[in-house]
Amino acid sequence: MKWIKRLLGLIAVLILLAIIVAAYLLITFDANDYKERIEAEVQEATGRELTLSGPIGLTLFPSLGLRLEEVRFGNAEGFGDEPFAEVDVVDVAVAVMPLLRRELEVQRVQADGVRLNLARDEQGRNNWDDLLDHAGAARDDAVGADDDERTTTETRLALQRIDVAGISLTNTRVHWDDRETGMQATLDPFELQIGRFRPGVETRLDLEAVVRAEGGDLAEPVELALDLGGLMNVDLLNERYSVRRLNATLGLAGGGLPRAVGMTLETDVALEMADAMSLRLERLTLGVAGVRMTGFAELSELDGEQPQIRSEMRTNTFNLKDVLTDLGMDAPKTSDPDALARVALDLSAHGSFQALNMDPFLITVDDAMLSGSAGWDGRGERPLITFDVSGERLNLDRYLPPEVEEARTENGNGNGEADEDIAIELPLEALRSVDVDGSAALGRLDVMGMVLRNIELQIRAEAGDWNIQPLNAEAYDGELSSRLRLDARHDAPRYELAADLQALDIGALLEDFQGDDARLMGTGNLELDIATRGELLSELKGALNGSGNMRFEDGAVRGINVAQIIRRAEARLRGEQLEEEEPNQTDFSELTGSFTIRDGIVRNEDLAASSPLLRVSGEGQADLNDDTLDYRVNTTVVGTLEGQGGRELDDLRGVMLPIRISGTFTDPSFRLDLEDALRDRYEDEVRERVQEEEDRVRERLDEEEERARERIEQESDRLLDRFRSR
Repeated sequence: MKWIKRLLGLIAVLILLAIIVAAYLLITFDANDYKERIEAEVQEATGRELTLSGPIGLTLFPSLGLRLEEVRFGNAEGFGDEPFAEVDVVDVAVAVMPLLRRELEVQRVQADGVRLNLARDEQGRNNWDDLLDHAGAARDDAVGADDDERTTTETRLALQRIDVAGISLTNTRVHWDDRETGMQATLDPFELQIGRFRPGVETRLDLEAVVRAEGGDLAEPVELALDLGGLMNVDLLNERYSVRRLNATLGLAGGGLPRAVGMTLETDVALEMADAMSLRLERLTLGVAGVRMTGFAELSELDGEQPQIRSEMRTNTFNLKDVLTDLGMDAPKTSDPDALARVALDLSAHGSFQALNMDPFLITVDDAMLSGSAGWDGRGERPLITFDVSGERLNLDRYLPPEVEEARTENGNGNGEADEDIAIELPLEALRSVDVDGSAALGRLDVMGMVLRNIELQIRAEAGDWNIQPLNAEAYDGELSSRLRLDARHDAPRYELAADLQALDIGALLEDFQGDDARLMGTGNLELDIATRGELLSELKGALNGSGNMRFEDGAVRGINVAQIIRRAEARLRGEQLEEEEPNQTDFSELTGSFTIRDGIVRNEDLAASSPLLRVSGEGQADLNDDTLDYRVNTTVVGTLEGQGGRELDDLRGVMLPIRISGTFTDPSFRLDLEDALRDRYEDEVRERVQEEEDRVRERLDEEEERARERIEQESDRLLDRFRSR
């Protein structure tokens, strides 16, 4: 037992001696005497200059602590004289006893006034690339032996033994200078608080930061304020870093936004770096204004040249006008004030930041649902948008500006005084900035009061030249084949329309389009080829040019009753008054004609209409600029036209009766001078009768002259015979 007592006594002496030596070292050792050596060692190890301007504080037991002040770490070669990093104060403490067990227990990591200058040169080289190898070697040294001597189990156990009581970064500033793209970004201020940190174990994370960026692809400077918290898990061995229950608030300003925008983000995020770098956001919820999007997003191949995107998101039902107002943008004015009140999106996306596809997608706008696929390709001179969309029904009239609806229904019917102020405003710059190649199919489309069914169309656009060709549909019991063109490459947009409608109910179409009784009724064909340009409605009418032709059967022209006009004129000629009322329309069995349009003036010279009663031809013009008419209708009665009292007006049969139409579209006037027409007819009849009498008299005179000549000859012969007989 004595040797045990002696051994314990020896241990006590050794411990006492160690305490005395440690106390002596703490009293007599000054780490500041080793500044130059430390700076030289760092210079040799990294190739960079380390400057320790402030005092060095060192503790050896019970924790190994280091406090540095006013530290400056040089930049990589080729990145200028600006330091890579500066720190006002950094304080790190590690427990000594766990180190003896090959465990890393960090009692504190505190840094204040950290300033980092990160950069990338024109060749894509970063100013920290040279430090990565040193960081890997330092990590290997921290966890144990060299790679060829350390087993996987030893590495895993060593990494799992890291224990940090907490990390605190305050007053931190990070600047990013990307000379390859021209972007400048600054993270200032940056505050980071991390709770007790152990690999593979969740800990509390809180972060506040403000990022300002400009240059590069940014047309205007942008600022992002970030405040987030969550449960962080850093798995160093498997190189997996995640934050569960991440809750962030973001504020975005600049970048062309009319006002600052607030957003919220809730998700579980994980960053994988073991093989290929990828970022995955599960249970993602993003809120901005009144829109709330939920789903997931995944970014893969982040360390490659073209990171890939995969996402599925859907929104709540939101009011688009309210959202735009909250974002400081002007909400569109619509004919239906309740339009855009119920909008929802359901999207599935995949691709890259340069080329993204949405397949499938579902868009709900009020009562309409559109589904299909779409794509965006930004690798060309202009972004290319592709799509293939289908839907059951879409009413575009609900979303047109109110002034367009007013022009169609009121001003379009002849009240031209307000037309000068109506502007058709188009987002010309946006139309020029993208290319489009897409197709659409709709069961029903309501536009400008008209109803089209079973629509199929192709849309192509290049640098502002938009073409819809073909545009085929069923319309008003007929078939529509057409093409549209919008040329937005000029200051004043240009429009073209070519349409061929077969077996068309023209009356139903015009009634829907005008919102009033149609002037023309019937079933037939209409061909139209027109073009115009301008921004004001008056400019569009004044620049309208084109041509067309029509052929309709079994219809009527409303607003004029030719038979009634003739009867009234005949009654006035007789000093009578016609009191009967009839529908103010002229029926026809067939109506044909063609027209040309020059600078807003519609000219027709070959109108022809027929019915069992009348034959009608016409010529003249309609001026769309001032809504005036100047037209002549030549009418010939070919059937029985009964006047008041049932008397037949047979004396008008075969007479060409000219009717002059003038005035405006809404208030036309009709004039028929029946007396002149009859006078012309009677004068012709008198001339014919006089000529007939003259011919009869001349014939009688010729006959008398012939008989007299015969009598004279006979008398001469008789006298000559007498003379000879003597």
